Amino acid sequence: MRGGLSKWTLLAAIFAVMVVSDQWSKFLAVDRLTWAFQRAGAADPVAKVRAFYAVKHLEPLARPPHVVWDPMWRMTYAENPGAAWGMLRDLPDGFRHGFFVVMTLGALGFILWYFRKLGNDERFMQVALSFVFSGAVGNLLDRLARGYVIDFVQWHWWRKPQLYWPIFNLADSLIVVGVAMILLHPTGKKGEAKGVHP
Repeated sequence: MRGGLSKWTLLAAIFAVMVVSDQWSKFLAVDRLTWAFQRAGAADPVAKVRAFYAVKHLEPLARPPHVVWDPMWRMTYAENPGAAWGMLRDLPDGFRHGFFVVMTLGALGFILWYFRKLGNDERFMQVALSFVFSGAVGNLLDRLARGYVIDFVQWHWWRKPQLYWPIFNLADSLIVVGVAMILLHPTGKKGEAKGVHP
C-alpha cells in the first residue's frame, strides 16, 4: 500500500464529520423550528439532546417557517416517513419502517462491499461512496429513533412558496452529491491516472 491516508481512514473521517453534522443540523431544526424543547421542559443542552431523540411527531409544534432569503429559501420543519419526495409514505407504518430499514442496511452493505474493492488511490470514488454512505446512515438514525426523517430545507421558485422543491436535509444532500459524483466519475481516464497503458 502506498503512503498517505488509507481509504478506510478517509471513509471514517468523512463518516464522522458528516453524520455528526447531519444530526446536529436536525437538532437545530427541532430547536429553532419547533416548540418541542419548550414543551418537554428541556432547557439545558443535555436535556435537549435527550428530548431530541425521545420526542416524536412534532409537526403540530412547528413554528412559522424561518426565511433565509425571501425570494427562494426558507427553513421549514417537516417529517418524512417515506422515501425521496415522500414516496411510499402511505404504506402501513410497520411495513414501511421495516422496509426502509432493511433496504438501507442492504444498500450500506453493498457500498462497503464495493468500497473494499477500490484501490487506495481511487479518491474520487472513495469520497463519492463515503458521502452516500454517510447520508444513508444519517437518515437511518432518524428512522430508528422516530420512524421518519426530519427535513427542514425548503427551496421555492422566485417569491412563490407554493412552487417548491421537496423539503430536504443534509443527509439527502450528501446522497445526491455522492450519486452525482458516481455518475460523473471519469472512468475513461482511470487507466491514464494510474499510469496504465494498453
